[in-house]
Amino acid sequence: MRAALFLALCVTGGAAPASDASARWRCEPAAVEVGQPFELVLELVHAADASAFALLQGEPAFDDSWVVLARQPERQLERGAQSTTSEIRWSVASLEPGPRDLSAALGAVAFSEDVKSIQVGAARVDVSGVLLPDEDEPRPLREFPEHFGTAGDAAASPVWPWVAAAAALGSLALWIAFVRRRRARAARPAAELSPLERLGELERRSGSPDPALPASQSSEPLRQGCYELTRLLRDVADRARSKNRSGLTDEEWLAELKASLDVTSGAVEELGAVFERAGRVKYAGQAATPWAVQETFARARSALQALGAAGSPAGAAR
Repeated sequence: MRAALFLALCVTGGAAPASDASARWRCEPAAVEVGQPFELVLELVHAADASAFALLQGEPAFDDSWVVLARQPERQLERGAQSTTSEIRWSVASLEPGPRDLSAALGAVAFSEDVKSIQVGAARVDVSGVLLPDEDEPRPLREFPEHFGTAGDAAASPVWPWVAAAAALGSLALWIAFVRRRRARAARPAAELSPLERLGELERRSGSPDPALPASQSSEPLRQGCYELTRLLRDVADRARSKNRSGLTDEEWLAELKASLDVTSGAVEELGAVFERAGRVKYAGQAATPWAVQETFARARSALQALGAAGSPAGAAR
């Protein structure tokens, strides 16, 4: 029995049965800059009479931190009597720097039951940034050659303008995607601030009245800040109670809150003090001293803490 098994291994070379296929992902090159295309390669070893695409079901699911430029058709690298090695390539660029792992994107790709082995360990790429510390916008496109557009260049290669145009369009797409990505990332934190963080930002914007300006002008930022302050407190308290009382006036809302017993007495007391002081600024036009501003925001902070809303995003849906 052992002799027969040894003979069988010698004949087959210890290889897997021809019907068993394998898949291996890798990135070429393994290190690039932000926006620089690289190749995501899927190498398939499969039966000689099978197609690589027949084993592949689905496409990689890239998020908005990637740009997919193209997918190349199946290409056979080595063809044998029993097995064939094929590859499929995607041209991809990263819009974010750092070590990047594509295994999450590759999770959307399914293979037929003939594929017995799948390796994704090499589907990683190191992406270095292209912006200096003092830069906050992408640099100009650099895909044009030094003598592009000159008479000598056109005469030397009549095909080159078409190649350069394709390269420029690809670079333009990368540049636009890069700008959109940076703007989206810059805008995202504002929507995810917790109530206490929003309160701190509101306090910094409101500031204190400027004595060099007329009272009607110097108190306007603080007056607007009071409207935002009471709106923030009402929103947080309503979410804590799973109720929407946005149709009530401040006085009606506060009275309903006191009668409901849904909120602790400490929070109700702090809210009442804040709404009373903010109401004098909002409706009576009363000018607030720096001390009064500081005290109002301090009590608003205590109210938020009593409501237990320190860590939850203020903009969360009810």
